[in-house]
Amino acid sequence: MLPVFITDGLLRKSLSTTRSLGKRGIPTIAGEKSWLSPSGYSKYCRKRVKYPSPETKPHLFMKWLVQFLQKENHPIFLPMDDAVMELVMEHRDEITTISKCLLPTKSSYAVAADKYETMRLATKQKIDCPATYLAKNLEDLREIAEMASFPLIIKPRKSSGSRGIRQVPNKEALVPIFLEIRQEYAEVLIQEFIPLGDRYDVCLLYDGNHEIRASFVQREVRHFPIAMGPSTVQESVIYDDLIERSKKLLKPLGWSGIVEVEYMMDSRTNVPILLEINPRFWNSLDLSIQSGIDFPYLLYQLAQGEEVSVPTHYEIGRRSRWLFPGDVLHFLWNPKRLKMKPSILSGKKQRLYDDTFSINDPIPGVIWIFSCLLFTLNVKALKTFFTR
Repeated sequence: MLPVFITDGLLRKSLSTTRSLGKRGIPTIAGEKSWLSPSGYSKYCRKRVKYPSPETKPHLFMKWLVQFLQKENHPIFLPMDDAVMELVMEHRDEITTISKCLLPTKSSYAVAADKYETMRLATKQKIDCPATYLAKNLEDLREIAEMASFPLIIKPRKSSGSRGIRQVPNKEALVPIFLEIRQEYAEVLIQEFIPLGDRYDVCLLYDGNHEIRASFVQREVRHFPIAMGPSTVQESVIYDDLIERSKKLLKPLGWSGIVEVEYMMDSRTNVPILLEINPRFWNSLDLSIQSGIDFPYLLYQLAQGEEVSVPTHYEIGRRSRWLFPGDVLHFLWNPKRLKMKPSILSGKKQRLYDDTFSINDPIPGVIWIFSCLLFTLNVKALKTFFTR
């Protein structure tokens, strides 16, 4: 079997991918910018490697990546998160000649990774989405303030994991919040505020001919930060209408590879509103694998040109949890913590499964806890985590 190189070994989705493929006897290599990589310490990982930071040393990272892929003799390559994915797409032509991977085109990726272009695409495809404005300067901001209704949402044009998203209650707060976000993000969007409702994630895998080979939908049950943060508990559901909406949205892009499309129900109308496209694996990947749609293995097969058996069913009502620190923090911050469903003490009897901690593969959980404790020493990163 061809080995597979998995980046961003610190993340839960990379650990889920390592376990999924390793259990099938596929040689896995987990990479991370630190040796503290839960994926790298999984019993299903053949080798762990350390690389230069793709965020702070992109040129060194790309030099390392090219040499590594050549040395490994054209392995299957799975770039897992934004920073790596951005660099891989910039050098797509070279990467696809020295590894086996299934990637979208540069132009398609550029639209999906850009929240403003995503909303323009949605409008063109007649997919319900928030009214969206691009604010380049204070003059743009003043014009938007006159035409829009408050409250509003300010968010970076490019980001992930709910980072940089802020609610603006009134006109007086708009400029200060805008300037605060501009300190970290070059381009900022202003969006219509949609009253919070249930959130859903549509997870899709396209082959090289732009045909869907697998689909999965999950409902986000809990989050941290509680109002607008990433999900800490998810549940597998059936929602065919959202899959059809996502197919319609992505059709002009001629997509290849993995993608996730996020929606939120407008509590006023019960209509699903598009939030964003994530043109890479999602952090709660483990739920789809547990439910019977093994996206990493299906992508592994497609990347080397194999025919795949298209899954048509998956387990409904199964739940996955990011217990530490995500759901623990939700519990501590939630004033209705004792009425949470499922409760913080729920487990397999309630069909709730952890996506990190495993009795059969315990060391990654230990490494994850240690990594989180080290994270608390980084004051800037800690502030970003709690305020995003």
